[in-house]
Amino acid sequence: MYDAIVTSDEAIEALSDLAAHAGVEVRVEPFESALAGKGGLCRIDGRPVILVDAQLGSLEQAGVVGVALGSFLGHATREIPVPAGLTSYLTTGHGPIRPLARSKPRTLLRLVK
Repeated sequence: MYDAIVTSDEAIEALSDLAAHAGVEVRVEPFESALAGKGGLCRIDGRPVILVDAQLGSLEQAGVVGVALGSFLGHATREIPVPAGLTSYLTTGHGPIRPLARSKPRTLLRLVK
């Protein structure tokens, strides 16, 4: 279902669904202080929660949720199936990077005397 994620909003939705499946709540709330950071994984009343600053753009929010969820799943005691389209978010905080253009083959020049 999430093999071809296109936008960061779709990534946030898919990551939030995966988090819910893993028993992690995702909460997007405005942080009062810039010193509070962007968010991350914490425990509230013993439950795992990913807090995300609502003032961030959707691309940064997807990164925060992805890295925090990746950290949680790395320490999970049970196996959670991860759709292929989300794997890179869990390890790097962003979607797969595709080249914008193909590289051109190099042409070697030989000097003739």
